[in-house]
Amino acid sequence: MKINRSRILLLLVVLLLVAITVTSCARTVGMARGWSGGVISDGTLFIGSMDGSLVALDVSDGSQLGEPAVLKAEATSGGFGCLPTCGTAATQAVPIYSSPAINSDLVYVGGYDGKIHAFKFDVDRLRQEPRWIYPRQGTIGGLIVGGLVFAQGKVFFGSSNGKVYALEANDGFKDWIVDIGDKIWSTPAIDGNTLFIGCFDKKLYALSTIDGTEKWQFETEGAIVSTAVVYNGIVYFGSFDRHIYAVSAASGNLVWRFPEAEEEGTTPENWFWARPVVHNGTVYAANLDGRVYVLDADNGRRLAGFDLESAISSSPVLVDNLVIVATQEGIVYSLDTTTNQEKQLTTLEEKVNAPLFASDDTVYIHTVEDSLYAINPVSGARQKFELSTE
Repeated sequence: MKINRSRILLLLVVLLLVAITVTSCARTVGMARGWSGGVISDGTLFIGSMDGSLVALDVSDGSQLGEPAVLKAEATSGGFGCLPTCGTAATQAVPIYSSPAINSDLVYVGGYDGKIHAFKFDVDRLRQEPRWIYPRQGTIGGLIVGGLVFAQGKVFFGSSNGKVYALEANDGFKDWIVDIGDKIWSTPAIDGNTLFIGCFDKKLYALSTIDGTEKWQFETEGAIVSTAVVYNGIVYFGSFDRHIYAVSAASGNLVWRFPEAEEEGTTPENWFWARPVVHNGTVYAANLDGRVYVLDADNGRRLAGFDLESAISSSPVLVDNLVIVATQEGIVYSLDTTTNQEKQLTTLEEKVNAPLFASDDTVYIHTVEDSLYAINPVSGARQKFELSTE
């Protein structure tokens, strides 16, 4: 049974990896795809829909605030063998895999075509024309899959072209670019003046947010798409080598890795894709094998575990003392960090790949059907918002 389960998990991983290509190539004009998470500010939620639009919603009732801003790209070629246009038309909506970022009245979103758009939000509506686009002409020559981060007056992101970018948030002009050399799908994590980002070359990089200078690099035995978490001076992240790592944020030296030895019953059966959650000295690491591994943040010792019996690719989110997890099959659980008890909150009956996000004791989940669910993390009560403009 273990062999069969491993084969099934491998198939799920392969399907997840090719989903970016398939969903962008097998669509007609205007039908983009993606798995964007969202960001909330002052009662307004911003998210990339699966028809290639940046949508603004009132979190109180889910009503759309103004018309969505559509990302469009000129026909071209490249990517994973096919970009969103795929030769079907001169222009087409662009898939959005990257979760947006916000700074005051500007919302930033990255397109699968390799362009960053900054849109202005005025009180109750989203401007249709972007304040700025980077680059002004053409694209960066790579895909944007990971999310954007706003910090220190800049917008940071990585690309499949192997480069990390820092743009001036107000006008979109380049501040610095660092060429790592291999694909980047993860979202940057920033702590102080250091940016941490994983790469397909199996390394985690620490870069200066000021000028992009490399501070250190740490090598694992597998590609890194998991977004890192910084907690008490330690960087926690997962790798495709089936390990969770803890390294010093200052030096990049290994603190611990889980599992330390390949012991029967403790070794994860698949990759760590999702971003870990760290709370009260404990790491909660979701794996594509359907398990959440509960580890001591100081030494990596396994404290507990939850078997949710379905692959987990979307990043969990913490609400008070509850870790909320959604499996790829759309089953939503709460894991109580004080009692180590799990509770099934709801079944969405829609698949989930996008990272979860939360605000004001409400968890938001974006499904592959382009529905957005607002879920109470205690009762499981939910409200459904439609994002599609079709």
